[in-house]
Amino acid sequence: MSSCRSKDKDVVVGVSKEVFDAEDQVKIGNAISNSIQSNSQKFGVLNEMDYPELYFHLNTMIDQITNTSTVQHREDFDWKITILEDDDEVNAFIIPGGHLYVYTGLLRFFQGEHELVGAIAHEVAYADSDLLVNQLKNEFGSKKLSKVLSNDDSSDIIDEMAQSIKDMVYLESDVEKADSFCTDIICEFVWDGDGLLSILKRGGTASAPIDWLQSKPVDNDRLVHLSNLIYDRGDSCGTPDSIFYQRYLDKVVDNLPQ
Repeated sequence: MSSCRSKDKDVVVGVSKEVFDAEDQVKIGNAISNSIQSNSQKFGVLNEMDYPELYFHLNTMIDQITNTSTVQHREDFDWKITILEDDDEVNAFIIPGGHLYVYTGLLRFFQGEHELVGAIAHEVAYADSDLLVNQLKNEFGSKKLSKVLSNDDSSDIIDEMAQSIKDMVYLESDVEKADSFCTDIICEFVWDGDGLLSILKRGGTASAPIDWLQSKPVDNDRLVHLSNLIYDRGDSCGTPDSIFYQRYLDKVVDNLPQ
């Protein structure tokens, strides 16, 4: 008698899992990443071989951020950044397992390295906690996520996730948790702790917020909450005015596609 159980992590075909551990999340993320890479021209993936200095600098940033005690999956996930070329898309998104995708439009929007690391740390928060995988469960359902872990053909599901993950809208409470996580990380470093707050003020409060903040809406309550998180730390949250603007121009902006 044939078994209905997949050999892959004992996932039962047609049965939904409700809890997705770190190993599950890595597999789901790898599947999404493979889908993006298979459609690299459509997504505008910048080849790392063509932009070595740019990739080296960005991945050095995420390495520093994730190599802290605040990040529980710092050794479980393969934290890295891939750049997507689209200057009109002012956005970024992270997938399960720690792979962060950043559009050139957002990299051009930042006004210093402090904003870059603030955005990175905020995105890391979703992958390092259950916020991202829970949002995927809400969007697609546990059954579809479970199918990705099985040996069944799930290419359509994976492609759908790859296309829509950047547009998932998080609950206000989840966004505030990510803000808190971001502050805990950034305050450990020399960068100005106002980086994320600066992005919100410039890109989130206008009538047409940037793409990245449409999925993480900004209102006065969020601004007050984040301001309090930073200023309650006093002098222990980064170094004021350490925005490293020129270094950001030299290492990032000047190395983007012209």
